[in-house]
Amino acid sequence: MSLKDSIRSLIGRIPAWLLVALAGAGFWALSRGMTLGPGTAVGYAEEQVYSVAPLQAGRIKELRVTLGQAVKAGDILVQLDTRQLELRKQKVQAELEQAKAQLLAEQDLQAAQLARSQLQAVRANADVQRMRAELREVDQSVKRLSNLTTQRLVRADDVEAARKQQKALAAELSARPHGPVKDLEQMGLRPRPLSEQQKRLEQRLGPQHVAISVHEAELAQIEYEIGELTLRAPVDGQVGMILHRVGDVVSAGMPVVTLITSRPGHIVTYVPERQVRSYPLGTAVTLRKIGVAVAAMRAHVVELAPMIEEVPVRARPTPSVPAWGRRIVIKLDDPVSLLPGDAFRVSTR
Repeated sequence: MSLKDSIRSLIGRIPAWLLVALAGAGFWALSRGMTLGPGTAVGYAEEQVYSVAPLQAGRIKELRVTLGQAVKAGDILVQLDTRQLELRKQKVQAELEQAKAQLLAEQDLQAAQLARSQLQAVRANADVQRMRAELREVDQSVKRLSNLTTQRLVRADDVEAARKQQKALAAELSARPHGPVKDLEQMGLRPRPLSEQQKRLEQRLGPQHVAISVHEAELAQIEYEIGELTLRAPVDGQVGMILHRVGDVVSAGMPVVTLITSRPGHIVTYVPERQVRSYPLGTAVTLRKIGVAVAAMRAHVVELAPMIEEVPVRARPTPSVPAWGRRIVIKLDDPVSLLPGDAFRVSTR
């Protein structure tokens, strides 16, 4: 007798009522999400996936991790080629040094020009002061000679000559610009204070300072871009996938490596909406690892999603059939080391 005939003979011996009962039990289990009861669900150790990608396009120069390797936050994972940026950096550095040299040359030139202007102002002011002093002397001389003339001790011609000199000095002084000290300083007729000289020098050197600031900003931008071509681990975790290898060209935002991490002691499960009432916040639950004979672990519900969402494929009763449920996060009362993705049977106590 063939195997097929043996199976048919065996099935034929099963009572019809038992087949109907088995079919009903199967329908009941499927309709309840393949759970053992209204307070039972399947959960998995929470896993968080981080995609590590560059902010700009580049070619992978060095890959410093292997699949499954444990890394710490800040560890270098991937190094992209920086040669193009290094060349730009050298060019900008040269331009920066040139701008600094131009600043020094312009500073010497402007300082010399201001010093010459200051010297001319000192001379002009000294001439005015000299003429004023000379005019005072002539005024006194005219007054003295006028007194002597009345006593017929000097000739009238001497007095007239003194008065002509007095008028000439007075006319020359009146022809010189007059006004507030600030106005005379602006016209270069009075020397400026040292602080004012320094301020004018800084104003004249303003364009050179701006040029240097522009080059420094550009250099800082390039150094930032170079730093971004070194991809570092954002968190502690394990290398989950290596999506590209040395020599590959990746665009901005294209993941190169993924890291897997988790919150210690947290389990994620999806339950149908009809079972949500069995898992309010704070509810005590029991966890049993699927496929392993270990003692049950105690936990409680700490997070409850506010909406219904599509259940991930792994958590579906039938992977090929879409299912919807509410996401629930459970925390172990006594945290133990779990591998991301470990499966557990979750039931209310």
